[in-house]
Amino acid sequence: MSTFLSKTEVAELTGRKQRQKQIEQLISMHITFTLDSFGWPKVLRKTIETELGASDSCQIKRGGATLSDDELYTG
Repeated sequence: MSTFLSKTEVAELTGRKQRQKQIEQLISMHITFTLDSFGWPKVLRKTIETELGASDSCQIKRGGATLSDDELYTG
């Protein structure tokens, strides 16, 4: 499983297919995200697990890349 949600998963989460509409919906949902080099929203899987209340037993533990505060958009 990837560190970030796939484009399909972001579309399912937001209910939107267009990138600008996804961004608007993520902002309205107060979900932290960043943009990739093509302007598509990238949402950390861990963010969704935490914000939507996944239990610790369901969360995937992974090390690796982290984003600094200035790389994230919190709406």
